[in-house]
This record gives sequence, structure tokens and C-alpha cells, in this order.
Amino acid sequence: MQKNMNIQMKLFEVEAGKKEKREETCRTCKHRQRWEYDDNGKILQYCGIRKSNRTMNGLLKIKCKNEACILYQKINNKNSSK
Repeated sequence: MQKNMNIQMKLFEVEAGKKEKREETCRTCKHRQRWEYDDNGKILQYCGIRKSNRTMNGLLKIKCKNEACILYQKINNKNSSK
């Protein structure tokens, strides 16, 4: 019984994957859209590229602190050259 348990433990050993940590966030993405709702003063952020079936406008709801996805494009600030 103990031998079978050792074999099973070796079969299902999983090494922790190394995921690259991106410094970019959704806040600095060109595709971020900011929607303000007048009825309750709420502001929601949406991704202009990624789609969702769960929202009324068909866009994916995001948080600005989320790590950027592979569709990320940096916002070109004209004031950054000053």
C-alpha cells in the first residue's frame, strides 16, 4: 500500500511554473475605456478589444491594476516630451 502511495505522489508532482511578471497594467493601455453612469455616479472600466457576454455593452469589465494582457498597447502621451 505504501509503495502505491509513493508512486502516485511521484506521478502527480507538479513544479511551480515561472510566470513572467509584466510591469504594464490596464491603466496605461490604449484600449481602456472609462464609462460613467449618471444614475448612480459609478465609473466602470472596460477593455475596448476583449469581448464579454456578461456585460450590457459586450465589452470585458477590467480593473486598472490588472496585469496587462498580450493585446496591450501603451498610450502615447504628447505631454511626456516636456
